[in-house]
Amino acid sequence: MDRTKLAERLATMGVTRRQFNRLAGSAAMFAAIARQASDVEEANAQEITGPLNVLAWEGYDDPDIVKGFEKKYGIKLNVKTASSNANQLDQIRAGATQFDVVNPDTVWIEKFAKSGLIMPIDRQDFPNLANLYEPFKNCEQCELDGKLYGVLTRWGMNGIVHWRDKISESDAADANVLWDPKLKNRISIVDWAELYLWMTGLWLGDEHPEKATGAELEKITNRLIEVKPNLRAIQSETGACRTDLANHDAWAIWGASSEQASIAMKAEGYDIALTIPKQGGAMWTESLQIVKGTQHLAAAKAYLNYMTSPEALVKFAWGRQKIMVTNSKVAELLTPEQVKILNLDAVDSWAKRLRLNRAPDDEEAWKKAWQKFKAA
Repeated sequence: MDRTKLAERLATMGVTRRQFNRLAGSAAMFAAIARQASDVEEANAQEITGPLNVLAWEGYDDPDIVKGFEKKYGIKLNVKTASSNANQLDQIRAGATQFDVVNPDTVWIEKFAKSGLIMPIDRQDFPNLANLYEPFKNCEQCELDGKLYGVLTRWGMNGIVHWRDKISESDAADANVLWDPKLKNRISIVDWAELYLWMTGLWLGDEHPEKATGAELEKITNRLIEVKPNLRAIQSETGACRTDLANHDAWAIWGASSEQASIAMKAEGYDIALTIPKQGGAMWTESLQIVKGTQHLAAAKAYLNYMTSPEALVKFAWGRQKIMVTNSKVAELLTPEQVKILNLDAVDSWAKRLRLNRAPDDEEAWKKAWQKFKAA
């Protein structure tokens, strides 16, 4: 930094040119003043300002988690929940609310980044990423063109959750059991288009169901329609699916964040099983991303750091929702029994049996296919 620029910068801090000339008489003093000015400038650049607006899945609005962040950083945190990945994308595009952080499934990062809606981040700013479980350490979907765009927080799996006395684990190991007439009106699912179209395509032998369109998508849709006589309901949220199963109104939940249903019901002593069929199961991962144009960048980074920390993620793992998380250090804050119920004692083995549930290439075609299925 040259002498003139340093004098101008110090003037913004209330130091007059005469004071500057008196203090900067020696090279050593000049260097000390320059360092001080740089330190002040860096501190100001990292000042945490708010309020911080976050668009996220259900759970991020948990009062314990929100209050923990507000207490730690001293700013207001506003969390609005979204109903789907597409809904999050639409809201960020619309810009009616200036969100600072968004939280879609990780496989949607590419869509957000290519739309210019989120900004790249520096891995070194987020030390908690070093503590991720092994399957999540090298998250290809978190990057685009060699740049990191998201940090992982939660994950889960979709298969079949079922009463053991109604559907054996050997029967549930074949996905076709869901189409068995003996399960008429006994299966509960949730309104989640991309999950069920993708899983049905996978079970039909399609290696890349997310690319399905035209006749291929129609084949998937028609197969999905064939399961409708066995559906008790297409619920608007996953909690209703768990209620159906707990009340024995349903004998099985297909998908609907299967791991959450399994964890919650095992914790309450229900004799249910989570089975991943031989045709494959679906894995989902969530990530937090910083919205391009945020006016609270330091706060957004602080939020990402907080939400990837063991202190925050343990509130997800064994809090209101009970859900699987990505930071391995969380297990140290839980009892061995809690770790087992949460499946955190076998993350690697579960992950090997799952395929990442991909976002559809043609969103509009999938929306129409899902509406056709629901109307059938």
